[in-house]
Amino acid sequence: MRITVFKRPWTSCALVLGSALAVFFVGEPPANANSGIRNAWVNFYGPIPSGANCLLCHFETQPSPSWNGYGWDLASAIIDDILPPPQTCDGADGSTPDNNISLDEAFACIEGLNSDNDPGAFSNIDEILQSTQPGWTDGPNNTIFTQTGSTDNQTPPAGIDPYDPGGTGGTGGVGGTGGVGGTGGVGGTAGTGGVGGTAGTGGVAGTGGTGGDECDPGHDRIPPGQFQRGTIVVKPGQSIQEAIDRAQEGTRIFVHGGIYEEPCNPTNGLNITKSGIHLVGQSNSQKRVIFRSTNGQRNGIVIRPPDVPEAMQPDRPGEEPLKSTDCMGCHTDMGPPFPLLPDVPEVMPTEADPWIYDIEVRSITIQGFRNNGLNTEHVDGFVFDDVESIDNLNYGIFPVLSRNGVITNSYSTGSTLDSALWVETSDNVLVQGNVVENSTNGIEVSNSDDILVVDNEMRNNTIGAAILLLPDIWNNHPGAKRIDLYNNWIHDNNRPNGARPGSILGFFPAGEGILFAGVDESVISGNLVERNDFIGIAIADYCGALSQTPFRCPDVPDDDFPLGFLLDQAAENNSVIGNVLLDNSTNPDPDPNNPNPFAFAAADLSLLTVPPPFPPYHGNCYEDNEPEDASFFSLFEFATGQPQPPPPPCL
Repeated sequence: MRITVFKRPWTSCALVLGSALAVFFVGEPPANANSGIRNAWVNFYGPIPSGANCLLCHFETQPSPSWNGYGWDLASAIIDDILPPPQTCDGADGSTPDNNISLDEAFACIEGLNSDNDPGAFSNIDEILQSTQPGWTDGPNNTIFTQTGSTDNQTPPAGIDPYDPGGTGGTGGVGGTGGVGGTGGVGGTAGTGGVGGTAGTGGVAGTGGTGGDECDPGHDRIPPGQFQRGTIVVKPGQSIQEAIDRAQEGTRIFVHGGIYEEPCNPTNGLNITKSGIHLVGQSNSQKRVIFRSTNGQRNGIVIRPPDVPEAMQPDRPGEEPLKSTDCMGCHTDMGPPFPLLPDVPEVMPTEADPWIYDIEVRSITIQGFRNNGLNTEHVDGFVFDDVESIDNLNYGIFPVLSRNGVITNSYSTGSTLDSALWVETSDNVLVQGNVVENSTNGIEVSNSDDILVVDNEMRNNTIGAAILLLPDIWNNHPGAKRIDLYNNWIHDNNRPNGARPGSILGFFPAGEGILFAGVDESVISGNLVERNDFIGIAIADYCGALSQTPFRCPDVPDDDFPLGFLLDQAAENNSVIGNVLLDNSTNPDPDPNNPNPFAFAAADLSLLTVPPPFPPYHGNCYEDNEPEDASFFSLFEFATGQPQPPPPPCL
């Protein structure tokens, strides 16, 4: 999100600004100028709150104009146009800077200010989106500006309330970190306006075939003036997909609290196929943006480049090339292993194929989709903050083949068939401050490099953290290195395994806190791991962990187990340092009808790596874990008949 760089001129600058205003209005009566600004504001944002009209910005217009805080800031931004370059508001609406300040640029430039200095610290855009007055706060707490000075402690005009959003508010998304590079979420209690019922979508023939002229379920149209600028506001009854389809690259889309459904695409609820889209829910403590599945849709929000690369297109003479949003044009199912239709080549996107950039999804709940909640592919630069995934059965939050991302302050539950949060075949992703529960895997990271998992809570899953090297996606991303877990709370992960019968995940025993399988050069440190019935922290070779399943490693490479994978499947050079392990491995085999074949390996710390001819323990090391007598198991004695050496320290 954008931060305004415009600095508010207060009383000490009043004479300078007053003179500039006089110059600005030369040759045009102030009332006409105000009318033009008012009309431009309505085109930019929609109706003026409470019919305030000139009182939006002014205390009086005649005989001598005076301004409230918002009007003064807006006038200051407009007057910036006649000052020497570089102008601070130039390009603030997402347009190309041209040393000329348009009204749209001035409006956008001051969105991040709190012009009325209300006690809730609501920004101007927060107040505009909640239909309150950005220039007036309740009580004798307003400053009035003129061309010669200012007067404090003034009451607002009557009849244009509400002046401020309800509650105390504040910047930053509720439960989140605030806007990355911007003003953050709404905060506080509910403002004005109700839920407004279920939203429709509209038949916008948009990028990626997400709409269509034949799909118009009768939603309210978004005012067309909004599509000409860098900010769009969506209210209940309007279509989020319409806003996305008609937005320019670099647009912020603010979505009012309420319930939304988007039925036009039968597979995906929302499709984002262009760069620079920031989808920001105006959620607060009493009302969230809730995006629900309708008509059995499979995916909630799908973010990827619009076109399917030529090498991945099916051989269908006479048909138009598929778009990336037509998922079921390539697949028979959107759950793992994502089976392809017979005429679709088994090819994945390459580095040379298109990417999209700079994506943000914030303060939105995604609920009830048959397969996946939030999914990316080939996205470079993303922020998912304060996202809730509820009962999306396969994967909740799910970046694939993406890089340079942040997943923070989010919550995912009810992905009972697989993972609440899965980072797959991706690079350089921060996963911080999230809560994941009631799923098979809490957080899964597979075939990815340079992933930092820090300050999360993983509870009531089958496995708290599953960090894996998998053979079936080896060709998409070979290796799994530098996947570090710091300062997480991983507890009570004893949920019965609910993965699809016959899937690789379905063979993992319940009761595991942290499982590293085939991962190299990573750190597990500072975590509190407790009350996981089977294992606290396990490091395993892939071939050892899956040796008792249909996914066991073959003696020679084949299409399912490439040579490179077999050479890399051992877990090597991982450090387990300074963790606290309490009350783990107390019930490793709880179900007599489904015995755990690895119950013998139950321990706080379990090292399931194959000993010589490989180096003992494969360079994995342990140091300063508590308590000092935490139980430790390895395959060394089991496989060699030799006494087990102590866990090797980290040098």
